[in-house]
Amino acid sequence: MILDSIKTSPYELTFKKQYSNSKFSISYRQGFIISLSSNGINGYGDCCPLDQFSEESYEQSCYGLEGFKLSIDKTKEIDFEELMHLAEAHGESQPSVQFAIEFAIFDLCSKLERISLNKFINNNSDPFVKINYYQESQVEPFKDMVVKLKIVSSNLFDEIERVDRVLDQFKGMAKLRLDFNGSMDLTKAIRFCKMLDGKSIDYLEQPLSKNSFEDMHELSLHTDIPIAADEMITDIISLNKVLDYQCADVFILKPMLIGGINRCREMIKIITSESKRYNISSLLESNIGRLSYLHLASAFNISEESGIATNIFFNNDICDFPTPVNGIIKLDNDSGIGINEINL
Repeated sequence: MILDSIKTSPYELTFKKQYSNSKFSISYRQGFIISLSSNGINGYGDCCPLDQFSEESYEQSCYGLEGFKLSIDKTKEIDFEELMHLAEAHGESQPSVQFAIEFAIFDLCSKLERISLNKFINNNSDPFVKINYYQESQVEPFKDMVVKLKIVSSNLFDEIERVDRVLDQFKGMAKLRLDFNGSMDLTKAIRFCKMLDGKSIDYLEQPLSKNSFEDMHELSLHTDIPIAADEMITDIISLNKVLDYQCADVFILKPMLIGGINRCREMIKIITSESKRYNISSLLESNIGRLSYLHLASAFNISEESGIATNIFFNNDICDFPTPVNGIIKLDNDSGIGINEINL
């Protein structure tokens, strides 16, 4: 492959209203788009670390991307395997950098072969991907829809009222995923689970802190509601630790925190071997990142609803994202991730 150019461009997305969870409130997201060009065709990758979640900072990820650029600046011809090796080398300890570079490579190569990225990864990929909605989603309710709700208050009674309001908002047709971002202790979480008895709850996402392996297991003994691990899963070591402690029924994978495509594949293989549920979730990146997740969910044949349609929270973006219909996004046959031009 002959590379014509490598570019990195910063971007900033603003939220429609301040985005809040139990850890922080933010009004914008910043990241970088890396673009690899060959024969007039561009492949795009999104690098978007998030403070308090990512190992690397925004500034560190910028240096990582620049290091990759410099490593092949004077090398015009390079093959796929060498590019992937460089992505892993420059993304070491910086998962968002590895994620961005690898998806730019995959996007470019699939476009050069005139095939969609999901089929480039797996020719037997699914043509449809299921997604979950949010309280802010302006959609007509449908049977068995899945809605994710952030738990932001320490007042259990206030949050139970919110749960009831959202269930009413979607006319009793929704199952709720309650995302705590590790905000509770064991005693409060057990109490909250008792208050949720009889309500339509799909699972509790990271109710305790990411280091509370023993307490997460203890919580699972006090409730029939499935427990999902999110922040505590960043690599194969942490995944195996969650499995060893038997503290989660569901595994939420954030590729921006995990890094490479092969690492995601290995983690999914381990999860499925244990007959556990799993899905992919957004880190509030750009639509380039979300489209990468969409194709990854398709390529890995993920049957769960994934939390990747977070574009609804933003005022602006650098490209479009498909609109789900009744919780499903149908992938078309456009090459790569389906985007040839971006607005930066």
